[in-house]
Amino acid sequence: MYQLSEKPKITIVVPALNEERLIAQTLENACCVAPEAEIIVVDSGSTDNTARIAAQYARVYHKVGNVAQARNFGAKMATGEIIVFLDADTLITKQFMDEVIRAFKNPEVVGAGGLIMPHFKGVLVELIFYFFNLLVLASFAFLGPFLAGTCVAYKRDPFFEVGGFNEQLVASEDFDLCRRISKKGRVVFLRKIVVRTSRRRLEKLGLMGLVLDWAKVTVHYLSGRNPTKYGSFR
Repeated sequence: MYQLSEKPKITIVVPALNEERLIAQTLENACCVAPEAEIIVVDSGSTDNTARIAAQYARVYHKVGNVAQARNFGAKMATGEIIVFLDADTLITKQFMDEVIRAFKNPEVVGAGGLIMPHFKGVLVELIFYFFNLLVLASFAFLGPFLAGTCVAYKRDPFFEVGGFNEQLVASEDFDLCRRISKKGRVVFLRKIVVRTSRRRLEKLGLMGLVLDWAKVTVHYLSGRNPTKYGSFR
């Protein structure tokens, strides 16, 4: 059982690499919806102004490596009982934060996440992303919980007990952690919570390219293979 204090401290960890175009909006939004949270940005060798911009809102560390290494390093620097992992192009909501804290009041719950949707780009895209979120929800019943690292929260103690993210994985490291930590307690899907992320993956790969990329890395993970590259942003 993992009991939190009455007013648990929250740390938001943001891995970043050349994110100068979007990170200010992400961090400013995080400061607004979670003003008492500790915010940590782990910059993985950006060659643009990412670190300088991030320093206006957060504590910045420099750690060259993949996204799993960046997230783990940020977690080690964190002091919060709850660690929220947030991508640098994603806008968290107050409702998400409130529902995470409410869910984590249950000592059996160790992880929580909600629907991840792109900033609006038409009904078809919305429906396809909603369908993928339904697959995530279905995974809880059939494959074990799969929550995306785009915006996900874990209690600190079980996170470290299972060793955090697997740093050998270049993709599906978020699914892998979710399945492992579920052995420590319940992982919950907050089905009424929507968090919006940028459309850049769609713009880079196209809708079918993004779907195929996700499908490929998921099949590789479930079959025990570790892909050497990932077409989406890391």
